[in-house]
Amino acid sequence: DSFYRLYINGKWVNDGPCRSWPEHYQYDEIDVTPYIISGINEIKVIARHYGTGDFHCVPQQAGLLVQLEIKLNCGKIKTIVSDGSWQVAPAKAWLSNTPKISIQMEPAEYYDARQEEHSYDFSNAEVLFNAYEGPWKGLNCRDVALMDRRTVSFKSFLDAKIVKCQGLSYTFSPVRFFYPELIEASSHTSVGCGLATILTIEKKTSITIAQEGFKYAIDGEVHPSGEYHLAAGSHLVSAFVGNVFDHIKDRSITFLTSSSLKLENPIDDKSENPWCLVQFTDAAFLEDDMVFWWFIKENKEHSNRLKKYIEQSGDFLTSIKDNKSFIKNAGEAVKLPLPADIFAKDGYWQFRHRKEIGNGHCRVNNPESVMHRNGEKAIVNPCADGDIELVYDLGEQCCGYYDFELVADEGVEIDIYGIEYIAPTGEMQHTIGNRNGMRYVTRKGTNSFTSLKRRSGRYIYITLRNQKTPVQFRKIQLIESTYPAQSVGSFSCSDENLNKIWKISERTLKLCMEDVFTDCPLYEQTLWVGDARNESLFGYYLFNSKDIAKRCIDIAAQSLERFPIVGCQVPSSWKCLLPGWSFLWGISVWEYFFYTGDIKFLRNIWKDVIFNLKGAKKFLGKEGLFTAPFWNMFDWANIDQEHKTVLHNSMFLIGAIDAALKCAEILDDKVHISWLKDFRDSLCRSINRCWNPQKKAYPDSIYDDGTVSNSVSKHTSFLSVLYDIVESNNRIYALRNMLHPSDDTVKVGSPFAIFYLYEALEKIGKEDTIIESVYKSYLPMLEVGATTVWESFATGTTGNGKFPTCSHCHAWSSAPVYFFNRIILGIRQTEAGCKAFEVSPMPNGLSWAKGTVATIYGPINIEWSIDEKKMDIIITKPACVRIDFHENSSLEGMDVNVSID
Repeated sequence: DSFYRLYINGKWVNDGPCRSWPEHYQYDEIDVTPYIISGINEIKVIARHYGTGDFHCVPQQAGLLVQLEIKLNCGKIKTIVSDGSWQVAPAKAWLSNTPKISIQMEPAEYYDARQEEHSYDFSNAEVLFNAYEGPWKGLNCRDVALMDRRTVSFKSFLDAKIVKCQGLSYTFSPVRFFYPELIEASSHTSVGCGLATILTIEKKTSITIAQEGFKYAIDGEVHPSGEYHLAAGSHLVSAFVGNVFDHIKDRSITFLTSSSLKLENPIDDKSENPWCLVQFTDAAFLEDDMVFWWFIKENKEHSNRLKKYIEQSGDFLTSIKDNKSFIKNAGEAVKLPLPADIFAKDGYWQFRHRKEIGNGHCRVNNPESVMHRNGEKAIVNPCADGDIELVYDLGEQCCGYYDFELVADEGVEIDIYGIEYIAPTGEMQHTIGNRNGMRYVTRKGTNSFTSLKRRSGRYIYITLRNQKTPVQFRKIQLIESTYPAQSVGSFSCSDENLNKIWKISERTLKLCMEDVFTDCPLYEQTLWVGDARNESLFGYYLFNSKDIAKRCIDIAAQSLERFPIVGCQVPSSWKCLLPGWSFLWGISVWEYFFYTGDIKFLRNIWKDVIFNLKGAKKFLGKEGLFTAPFWNMFDWANIDQEHKTVLHNSMFLIGAIDAALKCAEILDDKVHISWLKDFRDSLCRSINRCWNPQKKAYPDSIYDDGTVSNSVSKHTSFLSVLYDIVESNNRIYALRNMLHPSDDTVKVGSPFAIFYLYEALEKIGKEDTIIESVYKSYLPMLEVGATTVWESFATGTTGNGKFPTCSHCHAWSSAPVYFFNRIILGIRQTEAGCKAFEVSPMPNGLSWAKGTVATIYGPINIEWSIDEKKMDIIITKPACVRIDFHENSSLEGMDVNVSID
């Protein structure tokens, strides 16, 4: 249902399945002939059911479907299917009670090799359903290429450290306790509750409680810093969930101290659980996120319950100061669950809060050997002072599976975590909100393991805990796995910085390609529909990646069976709409057809295009603008966008209508052409009525009471130009806002949003401004050694001020691979189905440039060079593609010689 890994005769064949909605479930079809041997063959499948919702699937039922088809010499097909004759056993070495990696991902990987000898007590499988009678509907063959794999060795050994993390930590999963049957990922699953314990210490000590989703009190004192100085004796510790509604399902209570701590249950000192649960039943209720966070406040029942919880928990924290008062006042609110019912096994806290206490190089022999696979071993010797941590650099951002072989005594904990960035100061950027690693507990002897989870990062931290004797590493590496993209497109020029920007953009896009385009390989690995629109455009001319782009469109279209407009991240257990992404989906439909010329696809998807637009029209408010209580985000910037009526939504809707009109013209759908034109005209009039003649700009939003937002952003101006919305007499001001915004105009905050500014700049003939902007925005990435492009610019709109960005590998930022080829090489598609291209290079001060764009018929290569006033252009192309050369103002005064082969 959630994940499988297939082995045949001990050889790793494939991981899957690809993501899909349960109503349109897809299976993988694999040619396994190379793995089959003469005689007895073993098929082994590790099957994993997540049991919780994520942003990649909607789990239904633990189950496995397998079918082996053998073509005999006589031509007949022998079929072997998964039935009651198959043998199954619980894989106990993979612990099932672990916290989620993040809200977007599945439970974390924690493998205890000591359990292997107990894991495989096989018995006959139980048949739950006939194949087509289970909860997985459709059962269609995978419609995208299988992922590939390649071995990546560490490029350099950076450091060996002695580290220590002392204290205690409990990872609490209230959602599992309160709603054990729930499969969802919405934030409005109320977890209003608290925990209490008696903490006993033998001598005066200082304790820090990490602030990770709880509000704490010790003996009724609340210290927001989490720092407490305690006398010897017993103390009542209370911890209440801070934000009742949050995407974070697993919250940690972590005591950081070098002192010995003893915890005891306040109600039952003989309980195996040192904590008792305090549940306020009024605060336990479910809502989804279709109505977004800042609009849910309008729900009086929600507000009253939340207010009551805040009052109750606040009173509890400050008024219950000792065990006696706790027993007296807690009453029926107290529960005594078993530890396994509320706590998860989690080793992340020891990496997250570790302290470096010394140099560990003298404890490690030959650490570079694991990079070379020369038969030598890296030996890590134990240290009485702390744990040994090895730090390696992959050389660039990667995404794949950890793979290692080592020899150790029983019970050594091997933690492997990846991060993306180390600041020039040497400070690592932890992946806050994402447990980007795993724990492996050794059995005695040789341990070989390949992780089940693809993880991304550049710097790999390997920590050995509970080590008493030397550990020998025979190998440790990454097996990178991505969509099998073959780079057809290319770019190089006389400016090496532009070449590097193009290359790291290409690398980023590849890392964000799985069975769909994803936003980032580390934090989410999610198909965000708006991100996929941009990434598909980049991928067409770089990889000719038609199947993955089509798959993104199809999966998003299937969300219309659940939502009134296309969902924003699909398939997903998070019920959420982001209208801009819904409308960008409509634009991506036209762009897929324009690149491929696939008329059959267009006919099949057309009903969904219209359904999406008719769904959007139902949300037009009294001003005639798109008005809905959804997540109305466009950019990581201070746009006044936390309102139901946000103007950029209506502008993106115009873009979707325009795309639909182009599709309707191809399909000769006269009825919908008329409807779409009327819809567009009406919506444009409504948008332009909002023009502020004093500010000479559009406002960001209109409030529920009719008040017009005082905030003006650059975004509405460039969208109004891009989608031909702004009236002719105001266009000059919209252009001014684009090119020379005033100080109080909200500027662009992310490379995603700036892509739409670039599209508008290209439309008005300001291509040189695009190249200048790319230089300014991307050069800081190169200056700190980035190998991939970031989610935000170096100004750090997502980095919380401490780091330049949150995600250091985000393909919504890969625009250089698209615009460098369009502008500097000057090659643009002009007819649907790649039938014709225009070539019109813009040198931008360069002396030469060359590169390639992919088409459905094969590559187009272009090379140009300038010698004083002479420019030579050489073009090679597929025979069926027409090339039209056009001069532009940047070529004036040059003697241009064009050769087309």
